[in-house]
Amino acid sequence: MLPRSERRPAARRLLWVAVVLTCLGCADSPPPPERPADRARRPLPVPASLVTCDACHAGVIEAFMGHAMADTLGPVVDVPTGTLTHPDTGEQYSFENTDRGLIAVARRRDGGLRRQLVVGRLGAGVQSTSLIGTEIDPIGRLSGRLSFLPVENVRGHGLALAPFAITSPHTGFDQPVTRACLRCHSTASVAALPGAGLSPAGHHVWPGNLLGPDAIASLPPLDCAACHGLTDEHEARMSSTTPATGHGAGIGRLRELPAPAQRDVCARCHLEGAAHLELGETDIGPQASDFLARRPVLVPAAPGDDYRFVSQVERLALSACLQGAPESMTCTSCHDPHSAVAAQGTASFDQRCLHCHADSPLLDPVATLDTPPPRRRAEPVPGGACNRPPTLTASDVTGAPARSSAGCVDCHVRRSQPFDLPHLRSADHFIRRRIPRPEQLAVRHWDDAGGDLVVFDDGRLAPLLQTDAGRRWSQGLTALGLFRMGRDADAARRLEAFPDPGSPTAREPSAPAGLVSLEDNADFHHLRGLILERVDRPQQALAAYGDALALDDGHPEARLNRANLRLEQGDLPGALQDAELLLQRHPRAEKPWNLRARAAALAGDLPAAATALAASTERWGSDVNTWHELGRLLLTIDELEAARGALEQARLLAPAHPGLAADLQRAGND
Repeated sequence: MLPRSERRPAARRLLWVAVVLTCLGCADSPPPPERPADRARRPLPVPASLVTCDACHAGVIEAFMGHAMADTLGPVVDVPTGTLTHPDTGEQYSFENTDRGLIAVARRRDGGLRRQLVVGRLGAGVQSTSLIGTEIDPIGRLSGRLSFLPVENVRGHGLALAPFAITSPHTGFDQPVTRACLRCHSTASVAALPGAGLSPAGHHVWPGNLLGPDAIASLPPLDCAACHGLTDEHEARMSSTTPATGHGAGIGRLRELPAPAQRDVCARCHLEGAAHLELGETDIGPQASDFLARRPVLVPAAPGDDYRFVSQVERLALSACLQGAPESMTCTSCHDPHSAVAAQGTASFDQRCLHCHADSPLLDPVATLDTPPPRRRAEPVPGGACNRPPTLTASDVTGAPARSSAGCVDCHVRRSQPFDLPHLRSADHFIRRRIPRPEQLAVRHWDDAGGDLVVFDDGRLAPLLQTDAGRRWSQGLTALGLFRMGRDADAARRLEAFPDPGSPTAREPSAPAGLVSLEDNADFHHLRGLILERVDRPQQALAAYGDALALDDGHPEARLNRANLRLEQGDLPGALQDAELLLQRHPRAEKPWNLRARAAALAGDLPAAATALAASTERWGSDVNTWHELGRLLLTIDELEAARGALEQARLLAPAHPGLAADLQRAGND
């Protein structure tokens, strides 16, 4: 029979796939001078989502259109060519131009094929571009499910394996693109896409990557709303003849926010960590003051020299710059939020350093900006000058020539390869007196797979985390991060501080005021169920899934996992009840049909099991296990012609699949 429905750990919902952006900070700043004659020089046309803003803020929009944040997703610009073979699996990846469009092909060692229509990319391609495909099943049907391709285009290098393909070589075409992956690339609602598999209640898209083949083409890249919040009220006030009162312009002015709140806007997309959990709404634009409590992030307890690509806020928090001035230092202390890093230039960053370190005997204080940085800044630091010997050059420190005459950034901001992204260099935002030399790293997914995790805190959470309730809150979150790292026993031990699943107090909030509770969050209980399953505590896992469903009756993963456990323990009616609810709410999902097939087979109704598996293949036709099992069932009930067809589909996907050759011979296929 079919193996248990694949349970990609829903902890993947905790992960933000690496965001190919090149600049921190999104905030309003005084616009550069208008230059109408230069409008044709914009690298990109102004998208529809920015036309209204462009009417009044043409200078700002002009600068922003040269920024990677203005091109966070879209069609494939640099069409990939050539082939690439995975050294571990032998799978070969190539591209074909067809009448349907550009198609990515994955060819197994045994000759099996999978194909995906390339429907777009994530990232502006400044250094690399992640390619997005949607599956074409062996019959030629378009699935509408989005996946990251295991190869990507690297500028100056060509085709290269995507990071997930290196760290998880057997993932292939099965790395899903979900709304969590897209939220840092577009402010539009992914659930509102016409091709999305949204439940009737409107709470869950399931499967999570069932977003439709036109999703990337339909979504706008980041716009003003990403940092300023929804602009509707601002547009209405600015177009009205009535003078603005009360809230002024009706838009978030980031320069009027405290520095921590400014950092939170950037942290929404520039603080990935090892894992995170959404405990409350985190809207676009300026966030409420409890952002880090509503979206806690797990980071290494003992940070090392190496850094993750999307770790800018995490690494900045390690810097003496921020630790010495947490109420004034923010991302825009250094970055011009509307301009690309390359456009701003290294010398500009050096000049920002001089604002606090202006009394350097080596640096010319006259070389500061003509106008001060447009964000609140730390006061100048007495004695905070550069004290390196004049004979010590930037190349002595970094092994590369200086990029500016001052050399502040060269010597104090390391530029090297992140540990999770090969073939590129980016800035480590841990600003240090002495930086380690850049080096080429072996790609890995975790900073330290055996190290401990802690909740990220820039100082605001510390008083709460030091209480008993705060420590338990932190333990619960750490458990989820450890689970995602595959450390199931460690994770289970951390959760023992919480009431037993299913007990009267299991869902009672316990977090101190100021932290958002774990116990009334359905995802927390669902992940707890997964952990308990992994450590072979099925009864407790069932209860944890029940807690999740008590909080969110529409949680599809919790219901599916509970149904599978019920079936394994002989509760056929309970399993079928869960399956029926899933079929009603998510008619385009295949896993409820797989569950129904298992239940029917256990009940001895093989024709019903075959019918359910056939329905599964109509929804997801690229699972060799399903096709093979369908063929075996059809052979058993003497549906020979249909069996041959199902087994042939399995052979197209994986000819060497265990037992397939014998079943093909039984069916009379050559």
